[in-house]
Amino acid sequence: MPGWEASAWLTGDAFCVRAARTGPEVKDDAANNFVFCNPAPSALDRDGPPMLPAKPVPYVAPLDPQQQEIILVGTVRGNIATVSVTMFGETATAAVHLLPMSKGRQVGAYAVWLPRSGPERDGMSSSDITAVIGYDAAGTVIAQLK
Repeated sequence: MPGWEASAWLTGDAFCVRAARTGPEVKDDAANNFVFCNPAPSALDRDGPPMLPAKPVPYVAPLDPQQQEIILVGTVRGNIATVSVTMFGETATAAVHLLPMSKGRQVGAYAVWLPRSGPERDGMSSSDITAVIGYDAAGTVIAQLK
């Protein structure tokens, strides 16, 4: 999303996400820089086939009812190269970026921006996400959640 940057990392049993506005006019304050940490999916702790361990989490950042889109961030295990997420009938696709992991496990994260349901809603729930599909580098579907 133009004007935003996102990063993600694993720390202990938590998966953390940072979303920050970018640009020369942006101040480094709480209204422009958000960090969220949630428990990491337990499937990331073990080897196994490629999988999407959970639907991505929608983060309302900024906390502005006029914001038309929200960021959703999720994790993958294995050789998933891209992920498509469908919410409220709109689909966005993002590349997966590998996260530093020990013990040789392949874990990645992705972020998509999708339209909100409307300005009256402060957040979304996982039931609003109707499809999550993981693809390998050749574009073949190798994991999915509905």
